[in-house]
Amino acid sequence: MMINNNTTVEICISNVTYDKLFHISSSIWHVFGFIGVLFGIPGHILQIIISFNKTSRKDPTSLYFIAMSIVDIVFLLGLFWLWCVNMSLIKTDPREFLSCGIFYSIIVGSTTLSHLYLASLATDRSIIVIYPTRYHLIVTRSHVILRILLITFIMILLSIPHQFYFHYEPRVTLFLCDFRSSLYHRKVRVWSFIHAILLVGIPTLIVCICSAILLHNRCKHKRTYKNNLSANARRMHRHSILLFVYSLGLFLSILPGCILEIFIVHDRLFYHNMHCSVRWKIYRILLNCFLTLSSINYSNKFYIHLTISTTFRNGFIQLITCKSNQKSTKSITMKEGNNNEQYLLSPLNQTKTIDI
Repeated sequence: MMINNNTTVEICISNVTYDKLFHISSSIWHVFGFIGVLFGIPGHILQIIISFNKTSRKDPTSLYFIAMSIVDIVFLLGLFWLWCVNMSLIKTDPREFLSCGIFYSIIVGSTTLSHLYLASLATDRSIIVIYPTRYHLIVTRSHVILRILLITFIMILLSIPHQFYFHYEPRVTLFLCDFRSSLYHRKVRVWSFIHAILLVGIPTLIVCICSAILLHNRCKHKRTYKNNLSANARRMHRHSILLFVYSLGLFLSILPGCILEIFIVHDRLFYHNMHCSVRWKIYRILLNCFLTLSSINYSNKFYIHLTISTTFRNGFIQLITCKSNQKSTKSITMKEGNNNEQYLLSPLNQTKTIDI
């Protein structure tokens, strides 16, 4: 395989082991990429519709679910476009049609916004446990809208420079885009650390910590009321375990991608003649794995929410059956007290529950 690198021509010697692993990783990415789009986009559309219904829209944090569904749909559409180009179903590459800077901003920006929205949602939910009496004063619709707009505005500002230092070369570009040769290297390295650590790694870690706070609260409640736990309290305990396992899995699946991004940026800047090296070949395999995990991570939020939240599940049943069960909705509203869909409030001196 011939690869042009400025004025030099490099001959890549084929390696049977690498070719086999790369073929396997590509096949897995092709399968799970299509499955992620097939199930993810309809799920996110249903998430938006249910979040707008009469019961769910009363909860300020339902706005987070709407925002996350929108950006996840954007990411999955971009991923599907790349998938179609890779499968030769479409000839026009989005990086050539939109420009690589714009496409990079859309793909990376949407995933980053999803992480930041999820971290903000998890923080709001942990307030139920830490400051239960002040929750309604801290988490309001206006505060949530302001936070979503602020996060979105900051990400748009951070994405503007991408138009000036990214380009696409089919035979050289490893992942989404490549850096211009005239670019000041320190700027790229700083951005890679900001994106990988501050905008992806830390928000995902916050989600994991907030889920651990909820699980600790549930375990403490279970020990205190060991002989008096209701069926609903036991169900909420199981759901808190599921939520913690999911958030931990999300963190562990995204963390390798963050580390990989830093290494690729470093090697691409300082080792220009490594397109045929063993490390570069390993990067191509790992990137296929990263795309596979991404297609799973950004397509399953609807199904996780459907599994955990009884209120959301009832809204889904009402939607698909085209019925408005007012009696059931009223009962759920009285039971939850403050229409909270995610977490369980349980100080040691009370047994009031809120659906996860």
